[in-house]
Amino acid sequence: MAGSRWTTVRTELHSVRSRVLATTIVSMALTLTLVGGITHYLRLVDLEEGIQRDIEQEVSELQRLAESGPVAPDTSAVHGSGPRQGEPFTDADQLLYTFMTTTVPGEHENFMVILDGQPAYEYLGEPRLQLDHPDRVTAVKQRAKSEQTVIFDHELDGQTLRIGVIDVSLPTDDRDAFLVIGTDLSTQRAAVYDSWWRFTGISAVMLILGSLISYFLVGRITAPITRLREAAQKITAEDLERRVPVTKADSDVGQLAQHFNYMLDRIEDGFDQQRQFLDDAAHELRTPLTILHGNLELMDAVDPADVEETRGMLLDEIERMNRLVEDLLLLAKSQRADFIRPEPVDIREFLETMMDRVRALGDRQWRLDAVPDGVVVADRQRLAQAVIQLAANAVKFSASGDHIVLGAAWSAAPDDVRQQTRSRTGRFLELWVRDTGVGIARADQKRIFERFGRAVTGRSVEGSGLGLAIVSAIAEGHGGAVRLRSEPGVGSTFTLWLPAVASSEADRERAGDGRSS
Repeated sequence: MAGSRWTTVRTELHSVRSRVLATTIVSMALTLTLVGGITHYLRLVDLEEGIQRDIEQEVSELQRLAESGPVAPDTSAVHGSGPRQGEPFTDADQLLYTFMTTTVPGEHENFMVILDGQPAYEYLGEPRLQLDHPDRVTAVKQRAKSEQTVIFDHELDGQTLRIGVIDVSLPTDDRDAFLVIGTDLSTQRAAVYDSWWRFTGISAVMLILGSLISYFLVGRITAPITRLREAAQKITAEDLERRVPVTKADSDVGQLAQHFNYMLDRIEDGFDQQRQFLDDAAHELRTPLTILHGNLELMDAVDPADVEETRGMLLDEIERMNRLVEDLLLLAKSQRADFIRPEPVDIREFLETMMDRVRALGDRQWRLDAVPDGVVVADRQRLAQAVIQLAANAVKFSASGDHIVLGAAWSAAPDDVRQQTRSRTGRFLELWVRDTGVGIARADQKRIFERFGRAVTGRSVEGSGLGLAIVSAIAEGHGGAVRLRSEPGVGSTFTLWLPAVASSEADRERAGDGRSS
């Protein structure tokens, strides 16, 4: 029991549904990871570039202020009077004081002024960053360079600051003055990382929901494949009647199920034909084998005359068995794709040749009726075989002096022929063999086209009973049909209806109609 359950689980894990679902989940996970990772990476890059732009902007504003002077009166007064409005600064202390009082740091920024190595001014309001910590002041002094702006990262107590040190040099002031801009890098990075983890959590929830939805949808989509697999597992040589239900024939999976059912139809037909062939062979060969066995048992081996007579009888039976087997094999081959090998056949030349050949079948009044011009695409040998078989039948069921007529014409087929052949062409070649023999009763007219089917009037005539079945197979192999008009005592007319297209084209038309129905 446990082994059976494990086999079921393993089969399900290797099923199309599981593989499609796994591919979908992996694709969704990779997509979410790539989108989230690239988005947050770009946010970090944008953060770095934004801090760099802010520092460069403060440098530009400080330089503009130094060159243009205060924007309003008395904004620069620190120790004594400063420059007038519009005049450049000459004192670094006044310049930096004016900058500090007219510029407000951003949310994660703070400013500090260092004069002669000591912090002079700094924004101290909460939650401003503390830049005057001794360690940070020392780091600034170590990295500060004359006439340059230096940018570096400094970590203290788990907090990382991006620090920009701007040298403030004035020709009229010899003091060392620096404007220090500090940006809280760790807090802003933490906000990006926190966003990443939130995105990851939401993505996980969405991935679970998407997996559940995908499981349901993939199950519906692959249901025909599951039914296909289950049907294939249950199909045996003894049970070929199972078919896969098709719900949506316009989908790829639905078409797969349709083609699978079509394949099962052909396999079932093949098995049926095989069984029929074996049944026919067993049925028809039993009698001649019994005759052979009985005559051999009764033969007097020491009597030369009896031996010779028995030999002749056995050879006749063997010849009849050989013809029977050949006919059965021919009918079996009629279902194969290569049974008909079409080629252009000139109708006039074909009928004249057939007339020359069938005259030798018997002493009858042979006549060639209407002979149309043109070419039909058909298998010349199979078509000749059908005509000779119909002519031989006409000879069997007629007497010396009766008329047997061959003829052909282009015409429109009757509705029953068009429905049977499912041909889309309206043009057919009508090829007939007409005789004035004994005729066939209406009750026998369908049966005689069946295997070993015989009319009442023909049961005393020698033959395998397969001739008309072969004619019907040849007509259907061309995408056509055979029809009979007969009246007892008047005669019979057998007509082959062949569509004016190659048999391969007719097969495609019938196959297309079968798929669309």
